[in-house]
This record gives sequence, C-alpha cells and structure tokens, in this order.
Amino acid sequence: MNEQRKKKKLHLDPRTKLLIIIVVATMEMMKINIYMTIAVGSIPFILHLTNRNVKGALKYGILFTLAVLAHIYRTDMNINMVVNMIIVLLGGLVLTLFPAFTCGDYILQSTGASEVISALGKLRIGKQFTIPLSVIFRFFPTIGQEHSAIHDAALMRGLTIGRKKFWKDPAQAFEFRVVPLMISIANIGTDLSAAALSRGLDNPAKHTNYAEVRFTYKDAVAVAAMVLILGGTYVVTAVIL
Repeated sequence: MNEQRKKKKLHLDPRTKLLIIIVVATMEMMKINIYMTIAVGSIPFILHLTNRNVKGALKYGILFTLAVLAHIYRTDMNINMVVNMIIVLLGGLVLTLFPAFTCGDYILQSTGASEVISALGKLRIGKQFTIPLSVIFRFFPTIGQEHSAIHDAALMRGLTIGRKKFWKDPAQAFEFRVVPLMISIANIGTDLSAAALSRGLDNPAKHTNYAEVRFTYKDAVAVAAMVLILGGTYVVTAVIL
C-alpha cells in the first residue's frame, strides 16, 4: 500500500529535497526583488501539489498571495498607521520565512525516517546529527496523531469552541487540551529517543536499510524545474527592470 502511494506522488530523493530547501532559504534571504520572491514562493506550492497535499498548498498559496499584495500595495493602504505597520510586518515575515518553513513541512510529510537515515549515511554525516534528525522525523507525525486523539476526546466531552460547555469555562477547556498534549510531547520525545538507540542507530558498524534511496530522473526534473523558475525569473526581471 505504501509503495502504491509513493508511485502516485513525485517521490524525490531526500538529498534533492535538502538541496531544494537550502536554495529556497538562501534565495528568500537575499531579497533580490518581489518577482524573485514570488518565484521562490512558488516552489513550496508546487512541491505540495506534487505530494497530493492540495489543502496545504491552497492554504499556503492564499497566505503567500495576501502577503505579496500587502507588499505591493503597502504605500497605497489608507488605513490606520499602526494597522498598516502590523500588516506590512506580518506580510514581510510570511515572504521571508514561510517558503522555507513550507518546504520543511513538505519534507516531513513526504520523507520517512528510514529514508532520511539512509540518505544521511550516503552523505557521510555523523551519528550526532543522524539520530536527533531521525527522532524529529518520527516526532511531528506522532504529535499530530496525539493532537487528533485529544481533539476527538474534547469533542466527545463538548469542549470544542462551538459547544456551550466550552464557553462556560474557556480556561479550563483550554487546560484540558493543552496539558495532555504537553505531557504527550515530553513522553513521546523520550520514547522515540530510546527507540532510536534500541535499534542500534548509535552503533558505529555499517548499517543496512530497507529504504531505497537513489537519484532518478524525477530528481533531475525537479532540480531543472527549480533552476528554470529561478533563473528564468532572474533573467526576465533583469531585462525588464
């Protein structure tokens, strides 16, 4: 079943994904012009679409588009100065940080921990970095499952925002959801670290891995598309501007 899902998506090598997020993070910090910012911001949107995460892509696309519009029309906004400043500040944060964060979210959703370990092993990266990263790749999906379970339990008890019981004591309802989540976070981190060590990830001997990690034509297409988007935008804007 897992292999069939991978075939339906654009499954890239983890090293290609690492290259993409490095390029995106570097380019968005350079702040060449708004056109390059839009080109950089389009890459995470495309990646989520190739991963069949249409909902996540739309959320990011709408937020990024609003930030671009706020940047373009910031001088024409006839609103309160404080509100204008807040809008411009939030828009700048979205344009500067969200593309890299969204790429990171794509990597977490589309990459298994075994693939990460195998890829890092081929890059000759030490265990001091490999073990914590493998824990992180299992940590966030597990936290998502715990949050979903806590939400279902709160829904059964009428402690969600749309219920009357929630508004009788919002602080207590908030506590009933946050405290179990915080305890789960502490326990899951400890359990995953112990699981990683019990599987011998700290063993200096050479490891075998079931995950097949290798470069394919899909990786070449992804890198070529990224270079075409960024390079083409840079050349066009250099000629026009």
